[in-house]
Amino acid sequence: IMLIVLLLSTFWNLVYAVGIGLVIASLMFMKKIGDLTAERSDVKSLNEESWPNEANFPIHLKEEVFIKHVKGPLFFGSTADFQALTAQIPITASKVIIRLGRMQYMDQTGLYAMEDMLLELKNRDVEVLFVDLLKQPRYMMERIDIIPNFIPESHIFKNFSHCLQWIKLNVKDNY
Repeated sequence: IMLIVLLLSTFWNLVYAVGIGLVIASLMFMKKIGDLTAERSDVKSLNEESWPNEANFPIHLKEEVFIKHVKGPLFFGSTADFQALTAQIPITASKVIIRLGRMQYMDQTGLYAMEDMLLELKNRDVEVLFVDLLKQPRYMMERIDIIPNFIPESHIFKNFSHCLQWIKLNVKDNY
């Protein structure tokens, strides 16, 4: 960056050179922070690592109901992994539970990634249920009408046990 600013200020204009240097430094900082946060953030399926309260999830519903975990903030640098979430959901799933209790923060980029995923799942006739949705991500989703347009209030649960009760009542048991 310093070399670029030096060359621009020597052959062009000092004020513009400093401005361009600040923009480049900001972009590099955003990329580095995004990469660091993406290392800590992850999205896992039930098969990879289930959370302790998922131990008594009915085995016969695992083909039809898929559980996803979002851990860490969903923002500029971490949306690539999140966008791959839709591809991980099997065709047999009619319901997807997204556990959001460990997603403390969501920015505009994360919001649009969430909206794209929900739109794709809606087009596949997959119902999405949110569990443990925190205050800041909920506020962001309400601002652009993800809640209630994509996720009705009745599909947002305070904890996994309430969601499990709803699943048991609303998923047709073929067995």
